[in-house]
Amino acid sequence: MADINIAPLNDRAAFLEEWEALYACAADPSFFHTPAWIKSWLDGAPYGAKLKRISVREEGAPILMGAFSSASRKPPMFGLQEHWFHEFGDAERDAIYAEYVDFLAAPEASHEIRRDAVCAMIEAMGAADGFVFRNLTDEMMSAVFSAAAICELSGRVLNEQPVYGCMLSSGNFMETLSSSLKSKITRAMRLYEERGELTARLAKTDDEKAAAWERLKTLHKAGWEARGRPSVFDNPHLTAFHERLQKTAPAACHLFEVNAGDEVIAVLYNFVHGTQVMNYQSGFKFEDDNRLTPGFVAHALAAQHYQDSGFEIYDLLAGEAEYKSRLGEPHAIFTSLVLERPTWRNRLCGLFRR
Repeated sequence: MADINIAPLNDRAAFLEEWEALYACAADPSFFHTPAWIKSWLDGAPYGAKLKRISVREEGAPILMGAFSSASRKPPMFGLQEHWFHEFGDAERDAIYAEYVDFLAAPEASHEIRRDAVCAMIEAMGAADGFVFRNLTDEMMSAVFSAAAICELSGRVLNEQPVYGCMLSSGNFMETLSSSLKSKITRAMRLYEERGELTARLAKTDDEKAAAWERLKTLHKAGWEARGRPSVFDNPHLTAFHERLQKTAPAACHLFEVNAGDEVIAVLYNFVHGTQVMNYQSGFKFEDDNRLTPGFVAHALAAQHYQDSGFEIYDLLAGEAEYKSRLGEPHAIFTSLVLERPTWRNRLCGLFRR
């Protein structure tokens, strides 16, 4: 018989110790389940954060774990009381944007156990208006909707996003591209080579990584500001999170640079997890000549580099973008949703959404 427990997450050290033990025997955990990611996330919790832990045990041993937070009503009194799974309900802190979201689970943790854990979360927070889950795997989404049906909550999908990846298990990656895309990338490479040798490399030493990180932020900021939009690195909570993560898991955080001669034209920030590499963020030197495509060139060189290094997938992560659909192929869908009680606040919000 499974024992489900929900309690305040006050002792973070004990939680992380238990998390690390379960992670070691978990069924296909993602990078966003790694102890390094979870520790970096918890270390960025806002002051006074109301965090809860969920654990399921069988015969005393944990087989499923998760965490959620209670966000304050905004505005007070009339705002929604929501609980956020593996997030804080704070836009700036949640901009770190975890993907492949699910419970951390042992192989024996079934659909029913996931479902019952979500039900316990709903029942424990009886006064809540809603429960927010973002970027769920199919397995977790199914469990959440099953729990909603049992607890008589309505489920509202916020968005669905395809996940694109470059499959690296067979053949030469560049040769798998369409002829038009291969021509586009090859032409851009020739133009860059007129400036000097086109090179791609991983930052290795601490000094190289620090310099590449600063170049990434500079290129990203320049690219987005040119489009009249702020850079994600203007968010101090996001920047601090990734600097903690890089210190905690330096081998898993890659900074991949592409140079044309002495000029840096691209920096990619990637996560490495098993046979998977995930492109999380990027910075490119954009120019007026639209034949120069630093993004396509950098991602193609990165995919080829990782294929040559024995990886099986270069994951471009969630979201629609031309470069993703042309370089990769869809291999998953992430669903974000909210479960809502039939409260007067939700009914009022529903009127404004119409």
